[in-house]
Amino acid sequence: MALTADVVVVGGGMAGVCASLAAREKGAKVLLVARASGATALSSGAIDFGGAVADATVGEGARAVSRQPGHPYALLGDALPALLERTMAFLRRHLVSLGLEGARVAADKCLWLPTPVGTARPAALVQSSIAGADLRNLSSRPARLAVIAFAGAQQVEAGLVASGLSRLLAPLGEAVAAPIDLYATRGDALRSIAELARDLDRPGRRDLFAASLLRAANAVRATHVLVPTLGFADPAVARAEVERTVERPVFEALGAPPSVPGLRLQAALAAALRAAGVRTVDGIAERSGDGGVQIVRGVECQPVRAGAIVLASGRFIGGGIRCEPGSGLLHETVLDLPAFAAGRRNIAALPSEELFAVKASGAHPGMAAGIRVDAAFRPLDAATTVPVFACGSLLGGFDPARDSGGLGTCALTGLCAGERAAEAASRAGASAVAGR
Repeated sequence: MALTADVVVVGGGMAGVCASLAAREKGAKVLLVARASGATALSSGAIDFGGAVADATVGEGARAVSRQPGHPYALLGDALPALLERTMAFLRRHLVSLGLEGARVAADKCLWLPTPVGTARPAALVQSSIAGADLRNLSSRPARLAVIAFAGAQQVEAGLVASGLSRLLAPLGEAVAAPIDLYATRGDALRSIAELARDLDRPGRRDLFAASLLRAANAVRATHVLVPTLGFADPAVARAEVERTVERPVFEALGAPPSVPGLRLQAALAAALRAAGVRTVDGIAERSGDGGVQIVRGVECQPVRAGAIVLASGRFIGGGIRCEPGSGLLHETVLDLPAFAAGRRNIAALPSEELFAVKASGAHPGMAAGIRVDAAFRPLDAATTVPVFACGSLLGGFDPARDSGGLGTCALTGLCAGERAAEAASRAGASAVAGR
């Protein structure tokens, strides 16, 4: 039996969820198909809209990256500032459990947050447990930031992070590594931050953690404390409870994969889908013989009848784009649409190629591969029986690792694609009724 929906969304990350929620707000019945959580769960948890331009506002940063060749923002023109503000309000409305803090309008400045490697990155919105670590605010006062270190290699990493943050906090402030005595065994050294976060959610562990933080902060005479994690559950509540014991501000750091804030964000997105009444199905979406899509689970194929389709299947991590072995040919994996990187259809392993730089800090246009769309986010090469829209990193033209837009870009394009898909499905439904 075929599944039916007004809008079918392929992809369960930030873009796919935002497209689903936007379509639901337009009154559409939505089916979301995903085979995995994709790159959102691996993200730092920070929601940025692009641009690390000095002290730029959210709008200025987004406008700067809109001038990059192929960036999705270039399709939006003068509508970009208003869409930024709509997207920020949209995310705050649907992700209440995260207590998102930061910008509200395009004229607001980004937060500058410490990363797991001791640098700073911009974010328009971030979870409340992280927002207080804004380096612009901390560097304006005499602050001594304790970078909390767990056992093993994490103590070495904390020292490197503290060294980097000291340069950013100077001349008024500094950062110092501060090992704690709670997680100090050889076994603890082998555990990931995500595993330690699960441990902190156990009854009584948070109190022990807070007491250990107090001893560590006192030992280095810290005025503020930066911790790798506060646990998965209720980070705002956890922060308040810990601060009562530590008697100084405590902030949670952005994450590196496996990222606690990223996993927390993915869980909040899933909860938002349930609250909005979006039906979700686990499986692989692929083109069906009639020009639509079908869902593959094991050896079974289930057709889907929809008024519109939204492709939000991501790039390489999400599985939305595939590079064929040998030929290096790029293509989208649901409808087999052609994909491009820096205007090329293939990634060839030649020394003269410039799709991937030798240095990590260099340009990597291969990591911004994607499909081509028109100003309404409709794929240029789609030949289907129903309207198709695309959003998120499947669009290409931006690389989150280079501050050219990450989760914010995915959310904004998802919002646009979801609304347009709902409108297209509504028109198709009205035409079908009129034709009877």
